[in-house]
Amino acid sequence: MAYRDFPVSGAAVTSVDLRFLCDLPAYKVTKPYYFSGPLPAGCPVPRTNLEYTALPQQPLTNLRGHEHGLSLDKHGMQIVRVPADVLQLDLANPDDVDSYMVRMAELLKQQLDATAVFCYNYKFRSSQPLAGTATPRASLGTHANPDTPAEAAHIDHTPQSARKRAKRHLTEDEATAYLNDHWRLRIVNVWKPLRVVHDHDLLFCDPSTVDPHDDLLVVDRASSAYAGEVYMLKPRTHYRWYWIKDQTPDEASIFVSYDSHCPRGSAPYCPHTSAQRKCDTRHPAPDAGEARESMELRMLVISAAAMCN
Repeated sequence: MAYRDFPVSGAAVTSVDLRFLCDLPAYKVTKPYYFSGPLPAGCPVPRTNLEYTALPQQPLTNLRGHEHGLSLDKHGMQIVRVPADVLQLDLANPDDVDSYMVRMAELLKQQLDATAVFCYNYKFRSSQPLAGTATPRASLGTHANPDTPAEAAHIDHTPQSARKRAKRHLTEDEATAYLNDHWRLRIVNVWKPLRVVHDHDLLFCDPSTVDPHDDLLVVDRASSAYAGEVYMLKPRTHYRWYWIKDQTPDEASIFVSYDSHCPRGSAPYCPHTSAQRKCDTRHPAPDAGEARESMELRMLVISAAAMCN
């Protein structure tokens, strides 16, 4: 079933202002980029040349009640249940964070019938900045210093960046064994709210509404430690956006940002973003003022390429 075939009613559709990278003529001459972390002293180059614009009142469809019909291959995302014992982990404790990464990698390996799953990164996010309360020198994206929700529509990797990312985190023997035509490499995010989400929800775009040749801009994301690429979506009104209303901590969204052997008719990636929704006066959320807090993992998922046929 395609996104458009879910039997949703008109009441499930709301609207939201969405943020996109501007489609500037200058980007045909100079590649768009963003540098994170401290800039070198006296650096004459600006941190970024990214410029954004908003498209107001874009339709947004709630798939609550149909979430179990979503699949990673067909839609680029799906919902998985987080086991009760995993929910008991204290994610403010670094040891429990390690346990959480291991357990969720095991869950993903089972869900996707994978040969191997490697969790290479995690990030905490909060919609309310912790000015003055973050632990000194705590890395951005940790529990002590959470990052903010990403509010420009994007895809986490280009194909070139995905293979570079895999080589960075696999051993030489693993890279030799798995980065070839016999194996399917996917990079999959596992996003879990830490409390019920009432705003700044995670929003997903139907990949079939995105033209890879005309709707995407390749953007450099660099730091002193690493340089990669992401896709950012140009401002277009033909995209179709979806969300799961009131997502709970035991509902993890898994979505794909790269697939080396995407079967015909499957989703090779899942464009996504976050946005502050207009207040739903029909069903006002009692805790709408609470911060959206979440944790996401990034995984390398290895499966036999023959299974894609």
